[in-house]
Amino acid sequence: MKFLVTGTTGFAGPHMINRILKGGHEVYAMARNMAKCESIVNIVGEENLKKIKFIYGDLEKLESISEIFENYTFDGVFHLGAFAHPPSSFLTPLLASQTNILGTARICDEILERMPECILMNCSTPEVYGICPGDKKIKEDMPMIPNNPYGVSKAGADMYVIERAHTAGLKTFLTRAFSHTGPRRGPNFSISSDAIQIARILHNQQEPVIKIGNMKAKRIVADVRDITDVYYLLMLEYMKGNVENGEIFHIAGNDLYEIQHYLDVMLELFDLTGKVELEIEPKFFRKVEIPVQIPDDSKVRGLLNWVPKIPIEKTLEDLVNYWLKELDNQ
Repeated sequence: MKFLVTGTTGFAGPHMINRILKGGHEVYAMARNMAKCESIVNIVGEENLKKIKFIYGDLEKLESISEIFENYTFDGVFHLGAFAHPPSSFLTPLLASQTNILGTARICDEILERMPECILMNCSTPEVYGICPGDKKIKEDMPMIPNNPYGVSKAGADMYVIERAHTAGLKTFLTRAFSHTGPRRGPNFSISSDAIQIARILHNQQEPVIKIGNMKAKRIVADVRDITDVYYLLMLEYMKGNVENGEIFHIAGNDLYEIQHYLDVMLELFDLTGKVELEIEPKFFRKVEIPVQIPDDSKVRGLLNWVPKIPIEKTLEDLVNYWLKELDNQ
């Protein structure tokens, strides 16, 4: 089968590509900066890189999306591309909405017009829920009350996708993966920011001081490779008729911890416990914090008979090692 992946040069995109290729399928990878395509070799490897068909496309330039669907056909689309950083969305809220709502809408419309049998996996986010009750699990039918422009833009995209599914017959399902990290996660997120600083300290490129934000926030963190595995398996289940059209799935890891816990694990893994100082960095705090997120992902676990395979300790070790390797290559 042929699959299109958006968000090729982002965080989850290369991992998604690996999973599709592992399944023996063809990958068409949409990228807005073709010069960056080879950068994903640090995730996909040299052999897989040769198998990928890269296509220019930009969610901000809608005509470029139309050109893709005019020239290619796909069995499914894994739509991971997005303006995807909540704090930054306060600075450019219009750009977040243009990218996430209009870009997604154009993909939906092109599928409906040109290849109505193509299945869209729309990658959503728990940010659509906003601040959630800390004493109960978040279910897929919880109202969307986002508290940042990114969450608003993704909620708008979700509503468009669901409406097109119900009234126009768009073949689709939606995923909302809760906190996840792993190799290639960039510095704009708390755990990966800590990992990059640890790598720099180990490389003697930074004093033994780690700048931190809100370490009291509580999150269940999963490995990105487990998350993209579920994306792929859900696509197959949809094709088998086991997923309702427009259905939403939560995906999450296993255990709830304060963000501080994940830093402590990394420090212990790399023999830095008690050897670094922590320094509060005000700019690392969100404008609007979400204190805790406790997802209910029982639906996807039941459907797929799935549990996360990668221990969080392995995830964090791989994350730091990824950045150590990146520093070696600079």
